[in-house]
Amino acid sequence: MFKRILLAAFMAVGLSAQVSAEQKGPYEVVADTTQELVKVIEGARSYVDKDPERFTGEVRRIMDEVVDFQSFARGIMGKYGSRGYYESLKTDAERAKFRDRVMRFTNNFKDGLINTYAKGLLGFNGNRIEVLPLADDADLSGSVGVRQNIYGERAKPYQVMYTLRQGSDGSWKLRNVVIEGLNLGRIYQNQFDAAVKQYNGDIDKVIANWTVAPQAVMEEQATK
Repeated sequence: MFKRILLAAFMAVGLSAQVSAEQKGPYEVVADTTQELVKVIEGARSYVDKDPERFTGEVRRIMDEVVDFQSFARGIMGKYGSRGYYESLKTDAERAKFRDRVMRFTNNFKDGLINTYAKGLLGFNGNRIEVLPLADDADLSGSVGVRQNIYGERAKPYQVMYTLRQGSDGSWKLRNVVIEGLNLGRIYQNQFDAAVKQYNGDIDKVIANWTVAPQAVMEEQATK
């Protein structure tokens, strides 16, 4: 069941209706994508067996609209993706290498995340999903959390918290997800840190060998 909850959580932010003329707020982004996901999944059932790449491409296109992959990825990289680390570099060559690493890791992280979840989307079995409105006095000046309840076999719903932040263009995009108290960004950051140790600080090897396996990682975290 936990696997389906994880998939449902990402489906809710990975599949979005077209942005209206009036800019959507953080609640509308999550609520509208939740409504749209059922339509996308049902539509894909008629063609995905013969053309899975079409479905993956659809997921990629729409996720690009609602996920700030670079901010998400830089947070996972920790100091190796931070502004402070960039500003500490002394030469143009070092800074160029930093930017290249961030871009390569962002692309690897994005590809892995999209491919992993696209494969599991059709396993969604119609669980009821509820998005809770923001408080009337919610502070929208920084990061905003939008809570979602996903109902399954147990009486108590699974709780998901999306962290969104407004970009310079006014759009709200996802930067992190917390599922039943498990911070996905932090879990991936721990995975990145472990890889840095495994490859003796060779960040290029960490990026080249990065894999997205959140289910295994989250199951391990949940048993601690």
